[in-house]
Amino acid sequence: MTNEANDHGSNNLQNSASFDRVKEVQYRVHQLRVVVNGISFTQVMIDTHYEEKHKASMSDEIILGLVMELNRRNFLLEAMDSSGRNFFVNEPWLFKNKWYRLVWFIPKDESYLGVRNAFRSRLRGKDGN
Repeated sequence: MTNEANDHGSNNLQNSASFDRVKEVQYRVHQLRVVVNGISFTQVMIDTHYEEKHKASMSDEIILGLVMELNRRNFLLEAMDSSGRNFFVNEPWLFKNKWYRLVWFIPKDESYLGVRNAFRSRLRGKDGN
């Protein structure tokens, strides 16, 4: 199950306050062409936050693969933070026979697609695999 707009989706985020940051955020910028929610992006900015707990099972390359799975699809908004970033959560999200949780966002100016966090998920798809 994903939170794709033509699916029911889920309310994986309790509120937008969890996305407002106090500490400085560090991003790595990647050039990648994707169209998500009808918006064309040429840059993906990955928050290095995932490395704090998930470095052994996650990498920028996997995250970029997960982002490519978003291409040409539409998703329902999960939350908006105080700066106007629109957040989305895909879980479970299947990529190369493994399940992931992908937390991503589109900033107010729609200048890039951002990835807040990504990690292996314990949840499984509708078929239970």
